[in-house]
Order: sequence, then C-alpha cells, then structure tokens
Amino acid sequence: MLKSKIVVDLPSAETHRHKGPIEWVRSLFGAKLDLRSGKEELTVSALSLAEGLEGAFKKAGIGDAISLLVDKKVVYADNNNVPDDLPLVWQAAHEAGVLDKAFEELHLVLAHKEQGLHTIIDVEIENGVVLGTEEMTIVLSSRLEELRIKQGETAQQYAERVKGFATDGPGIEPFKYVLDALTEQLADALRETLVGAKVRSEAAAVELIRPDARQIAKFRNLGFGGEVSPPAYRAVPTQRRYGAYADPFYYYYYDPYYDYMNWVLLDSMMTSSWHPGYISVYDPAGQFLATGDTVTPHLGDSWAGGGLGFTEGGDLVVPDSIPDAPTTSDPWSGGGFGDSSSDAWGGSSDASSSASDSGSSCSSSGSSCSSSGSSCSSSSSCSSGSSCSSGSSCGSSCGGSSCGSSCSS
Repeated sequence: MLKSKIVVDLPSAETHRHKGPIEWVRSLFGAKLDLRSGKEELTVSALSLAEGLEGAFKKAGIGDAISLLVDKKVVYADNNNVPDDLPLVWQAAHEAGVLDKAFEELHLVLAHKEQGLHTIIDVEIENGVVLGTEEMTIVLSSRLEELRIKQGETAQQYAERVKGFATDGPGIEPFKYVLDALTEQLADALRETLVGAKVRSEAAAVELIRPDARQIAKFRNLGFGGEVSPPAYRAVPTQRRYGAYADPFYYYYYDPYYDYMNWVLLDSMMTSSWHPGYISVYDPAGQFLATGDTVTPHLGDSWAGGGLGFTEGGDLVVPDSIPDAPTTSDPWSGGGFGDSSSDAWGGSSDASSSASDSGSSCSSSGSSCSSSGSSCSSSSSCSSGSSCSSGSSCGSSCGGSSCGSSCSS
C-alpha cells in the first residue's frame, strides 16, 4: 500500500575483462588494448557491510529480522516470529562463513511496526553492477494495521469499517508521513555507518491494486466471521511475482484479505466523495491507471469488481459472471500476478522448498530441517551447543551448522 526506497552507492572500482585470443596476439605486437569492462565491483568486504548494516538498523530502532540469503542460499530464516533477532542473523552468517569471502548477491529482510504501520524492509546488495549503478537498494513496503481484518467480522462489517476509516477521517495520508520519517531515519543512519557510501532516498507513495476478475474470483474462498484466517510471515518465498505483486509484502507476509481490502477502498472512491489525489491505482500487471481523484472513468462498467454485493447476513456475493479461480497449475494460482510455481525466487531448491509453508528452514551449508515442521535433523547443533534431536524445536533459523537461537524439547 505504501512504499518508499533508499538507494546506496557503495565504494567500488571498475573491473577489467580478460583478453580474448585475438587481443592476446595483438598485445604481443604492442597493441594498446582497452580492457575496461564497463562494470564495477565492491571494494568493501562483506564483513564491513554487515557491521554497517547492523549499526544502521540499530540506530533506526529496527531489529526484527525475517531472513538473510547470500547468493540465493538461505543463511537465516525466522519461521517462528522471534522478536529482535537481528544479532542472530549475523551469528548465523559468521558460523556459515559467508562474511569471510566475496559474494555476488546479499538479500536481508526485516520487519518493523511503528505508529500503526507494519513495514517490510527488503535490502538487496549486488557485488557487480553496471558502471555508475548503485549496489544497494532498500525497499520499504508498509500496510496499515488498522485495515487488517479482525476475528469475527463478516465481509460487510469489514468493508464498512475500512470504508469508514478512509472516508470519515484523515484517511491514509498521515501514514505516508510516518513512512517518510522512518525512511529518512534509516537513510541518515546508513550515512553514518557505511563509510564512503552515497545514500539517497525516495519519498513514500501510496499505491492500490485494482483487482481483476482472477483475483476477485478468489474472494469466494475467503473465510469471514468465525472463519477468519490470520496472516503469517513466510520467511523465504519460493515463487517470483510480477507486475504490481512484485512487492516485499507479497513475498514475505501472506494476507489473503489484502486484495479484498483494495477492492473496498476502490469501491469507496466510486460510491463516496473520497477521491484522494495522493493515491496511485495500478492494475495487476503493474500498469498505472490513475490517481484517486481521476480514477472513476477507469473503473467503469468493464471493472468486474463493480458487481460485488452482500447478503442480508453480511456474506460477500461474487456474481456468477466471474468464473472460479484457476487451478494450482495456473500462474495466477498464488493470488498475485505472475505467481508461477516453476519460478524459484529465494534460496536453493532444497532450502526454499522446505521453507515455503512447512515452517522450517535451513542453509545449504550443513544443517537440515524436516519438511513436516521446524525440527532439525540430528546432524545439526543448537547455538547453545547442545544437539537437536529429531523431535526438538528449531528456534528461528538454521544458519551454518547452528539452529537458530534456541532448541526446546
């Protein structure tokens, strides 16, 4: 819903390519060759980057880690929602030895809650980039906790509450400034802790997705009243998403009601005087449609969401003109645009498959987890030094040869 960005240009140097066979011969005859590659690589070590990031997040008051991937291998994954576990990330990284050598790509994800805003912070660092390109990108993606469904709410009660929040008060705009403040706080902290880096930030934007028939068909599967499904983190997603759904929140936090909430807010624009110009509306493919104050012509009769309604008991009615959701083999099956089960996103194939929805995770460097839960195999050891039996709980991670922060019986 809300999104901002921080981009960091880290200390780096241009690399040189190797001579080709013809160039090698030419060099023997004294030819002057231009071996510049047009690319640059980091001149700062992985350990220094880790120390800088840890210091910056500490200064910004952010300490809840979700996962760390290095070269697409899972080093740390918090499947048990352990709070303030950022130190455990670096402990796992040290034990796995990933900070002692160069890397191609480092991916750190954290969560933060502040002033009613739930934010996923997605940090990606590339070692080799095109000359002049920043090596670090941090995307901050936020959602309003007040707009999350509550246990016991019917579809109509939830819709009325969301609509009232948007139309009867200051709405979403104040939270934009909350995210702006968090973004600047983190950017300032990075300037202090990453020596030689150039940091720039982009202001927060408010975005809504106009769900199409494929997403709206899935509303039939939503539970309301006593059947509300709570959202949950998924520390290591296994599928890549595209278009408007290529967002940290869709990757790392599963909320089955988010598309429905988007529909409610868009319906509010259509049926009330609430037309916020600060909101941008996109279709599922990521195509910009309009701002909130100009969206009405784009949501006319062709918009499938216009046909939804409620029964007298508050149940949601999806018209028969909208076909049922596709089967699981369809790329739309995950609920988001281009969510293809054949497109691996995070981690090696073994690590990512065990961490998707089973509740377990591990790195590829020696420790293992069963696919039925979050238990470690007998070959892994706990960070406290004791062995994990096949029935023991595996804390929050399997990094290197250690299993998270604790092992309970």
